[in-house]
Formats: sequence, C-alpha cells, structure tokens
Amino acid sequence: MERKRVIKIGLLAITSILALILGSNYLKGIYLFDKDKVYMAVYDKIDGLVVASPVLINGFRVGQVRDISFLQGASGRILVKLAIEDQYQLPKGTSAFIYSTDIMGTKGVKLLMSSNTEYHSPKDTLLTGIEGDLKDQVSMQMLPLKNKAESLMLQVDSVLAVVRYIFDENTRANLASSFASIKNTIANLESTTYTFDTLVTTEKRKLASIISNVESITANLKNNNEPLTKAIKNFSDISDSLAKSDLKNTITNANAALVSFNDLMTKATKGDGTISQLLNNDTLYTNIENATYNLNRLLRDMRENPKRYVHFSAFDFGRTIYIEDSDSKKAKKYIEEEEDKKTDK
Repeated sequence: MERKRVIKIGLLAITSILALILGSNYLKGIYLFDKDKVYMAVYDKIDGLVVASPVLINGFRVGQVRDISFLQGASGRILVKLAIEDQYQLPKGTSAFIYSTDIMGTKGVKLLMSSNTEYHSPKDTLLTGIEGDLKDQVSMQMLPLKNKAESLMLQVDSVLAVVRYIFDENTRANLASSFASIKNTIANLESTTYTFDTLVTTEKRKLASIISNVESITANLKNNNEPLTKAIKNFSDISDSLAKSDLKNTITNANAALVSFNDLMTKATKGDGTISQLLNNDTLYTNIENATYNLNRLLRDMRENPKRYVHFSAFDFGRTIYIEDSDSKKAKKYIEEEEDKKTDK
C-alpha cells in the first residue's frame, strides 16, 4: 500500500511539474507541440512590445510574438520573432508594423499583406515599421495648432505693445474729446430727427399729394409704355442712321471749306487785289456813284431837251431847259476837290 501511495505521489508531482512548465511557456507564448511558422522582424526600437503580444491581419489574431532579443554585433537593433499559425501564408513584401492596440498604449504587430503571388518561407525577415500611438498622432496633429497659437500670441503681444504705445495720455485726451464730439453729434442727430418727424407730420398732406402725383406720373408712363417704346426705337434708328452716315467726313469737309473761306476773306480784306481794293478803297464807289448820277442827269436831260440830241425840221419840241440842282452843285464841288487833290499829288 505504501508503494502505491508513493507512486501516486510521484506521478502527481511529475504531472504538477509538467503542468507548471507548460503553463509558464504558454504564458510566455511558447508552445511545445505547436506547428507555428516563425518569421523574423528587425526594429530600431519596439516601443513597449513584449513577448506574447498579438500579431494581427486586418484586426484578426493569427499569431503572437515568440521572442525579443538584441541582434549580435552590438548594433542596438532588436530582433523580434513572430510565430504565425501554420494555415496562414505571408506573401513576399508583407510588412510588420508595431502599433497601439488600445488607448492605453498596449502594443501589437499588424501585418500588411502585399499582392505578391510568391510567399515567404519560415525564418524569412519581414519588412518592418512603427505606427505612431494615439499620443504621437495627437501630438502630430496638435503641433500645427501649437505653432499657430505661438504665432498668434506673438502677434497679440505686438498688438498690445502698439495699443500701449498709442493709448498714451495725449491719445486718451483726444479720445475723450472725440467721445464728447460724438455725443454732440448724436444730440444734433436726435434734434434733426425730431425736426424731420415734425416736418413730416405737419406736411403730411403735401407729402401725400406728392406721392399721389408720383403715382399718377408712374401710371401715365405705364399707360404710354408702347408710345415711349416706339419713340425710343425711333431715336435708336436715328442714332443708328447718324452712326452709319459719313458725318465725320462731312464735318471735315465743312472745316476745310471754312478754312478756305477764311483764307479768301483774309486775302480779300488784307490783300492788294481787286476785291480788296473794292472793299477797302472808296474811290471806285465814288466813281460809280458819280457815273450813276451823271447817267441819271443825262437821261433826264434827254427827256426834257430831246432836240439837243435829235433834230427835226418839221417840229419844234419847245424850249431848252438846263437842269442844275443842289446835287449837281455838290457833285461839281466834289469833282473839283478830287481834281485839286490829284493836281497836288
């Protein structure tokens, strides 16, 4: 009986030791009887990644971190062994990213699969990367805001400095005077508003009449819309006709004609030609006047004394009349004066 008891105790102890070893390895992510494929990943830092951290594909757990150690050669780089379940194959080009699985910063490995049709063999080294955690992402997003806030504070500080510089004693006195002026202006505006309101109240009937007249004018314009449209169209046609006519050349020709006429008049008034002499010298006028006067006297003498010019033997036309009047005396005197002037010359 004692022998059986000893055997039972020994078996129980051995079983307990094996269970302890297996449980300890399980907690460490080491399975004695598993068929997982182990892949290598090398990182410059692991940011809190530990053994037994999950390995996921699209959020689904396909393995865990088997081991973490430094590479040989004192390079400071870290070798991470990833145990992937046997049924999953990793295409070449797959990347293993360390990322935060929750807001507490727990780390895991996220596999980003490539579209390559060739697959990695166990113990191949995967491409690696580190995805920033929530704190890093928040810091990266807040950094521009931080920079803008600092720039804004600098600008606010500059503005405050300018404000302190501007609002000195003289400026405050000027502002007080300005506010007093504004107060007076508002008082004047209130007075003006009251006056305008009084005017509107007293002249309400006239304003109503004016508005009625304006409405009447508007109604007349509306009623005569078609005639006004025709008049505007006619004016537009006239404007188009004037625009199409050669008005510019006509004005140019008229200006040229006026210039020529002006030159002609200048030559006529200031030149030495016949027209100039006719306009400026009264001798021709005097001679014509004298000739007309003498011709008139001749015709009168022929009418009064025809026998001087026509002789008939059978008839006697009467006495001979000599015509001499005040005009003839004046003419004789003028002619004698002209002859004396010519003689003196």
